[in-house]
Amino acid sequence: MKKNIAVIFGGQSAEHSISLKSAEFILKSLDKNEYTPYAIGIEKESGLWYLQPKVVFPLKIDTAPENLVSLLPDHKLYHVHTKVVSDAIDVVFPILHGPNGEDGTLQGLLQLIGLPFVGANCLGSAIGMDKDVSKRLLREAGISVAPFKTVRYHELEAMNTTELLNGIGLPCFVKPANMGSSYGISKVNSAEELHAAIVLAFKYDRKVLIEAAVVGREVECAVMGNDFPIATNPCEIKVTREYYDFTAKYDDNGGTEFIVPAVMEPALQEKIKALALKTYFCLDCRGLARVDCFLTKDGMVYINELNTIPGFTAMSMYPRMWQASGVEGPALVKKLIDYAFEAFDQQQNLLV
Repeated sequence: MKKNIAVIFGGQSAEHSISLKSAEFILKSLDKNEYTPYAIGIEKESGLWYLQPKVVFPLKIDTAPENLVSLLPDHKLYHVHTKVVSDAIDVVFPILHGPNGEDGTLQGLLQLIGLPFVGANCLGSAIGMDKDVSKRLLREAGISVAPFKTVRYHELEAMNTTELLNGIGLPCFVKPANMGSSYGISKVNSAEELHAAIVLAFKYDRKVLIEAAVVGREVECAVMGNDFPIATNPCEIKVTREYYDFTAKYDDNGGTEFIVPAVMEPALQEKIKALALKTYFCLDCRGLARVDCFLTKDGMVYINELNTIPGFTAMSMYPRMWQASGVEGPALVKKLIDYAFEAFDQQQNLLV
């Protein structure tokens, strides 16, 4: 029997436009003989949910009043304009990047009403989104991360840039704790630049990281699975820009070279894959994640971050790494949906 799958995209974060591009990949990859897709776009300004009557690429959100819907506790969609109730949704594929979609908020809602969904649960999503919390947990587990300090918004006026750079050094990176796609990130090359970089980052979050720059190769691993996850061979990202910023990630003319898989000794590949899986478990992930690392000349591997809803755009590394491992888009999406049902069944069998 075909499953009704809600692909939820858009959202109210700065990464709204990236979410639309990722949702295109998911919708195009769904086997229509196995799944009936319900494409639900969350409008950026209002946060209202609109069921798209016809999916047209490039994907946009049609906010006509008759498309307005809400999700009912019995997993059905209520059409606000016509007062019609749809068939029940069987599973959700949330492809929302950033706050209010990737940070555990949507996942908490779905957990509360008992609806299976792709990706990490509420806790894992929240941990993965918060770079401050995730790096603290990784450090506690003995996993190497770059030296960093955290500044909260109320500390802005009293902060001492000299003290902040002590133990961090220059150059360094300033980034919002809860944001992706390089929004609000600055590379700081002098002490004079630090204050402006922090102010910029505070436009996206009330908690900001100041992190030492690691000189090395940028490598990533794609991971999927629940209790027994698997990881791809690492890929490498070479940028011609100063760092891997928004343009380098999403612009075909950004001058970025993606080497899939990375050229390195098998033993080093296995080391990075093992560390990616350790990171995955440490941050309480399930379903899928992309683990980003720095590899230094002396063979040290530093975890940069973990992304619980990685990009699925035409340039995104997560689907490209699995493709290089022999898992094409439709098979990848099916596996992720299967993991969602598996995790849900496991949770239902617990005594509560």
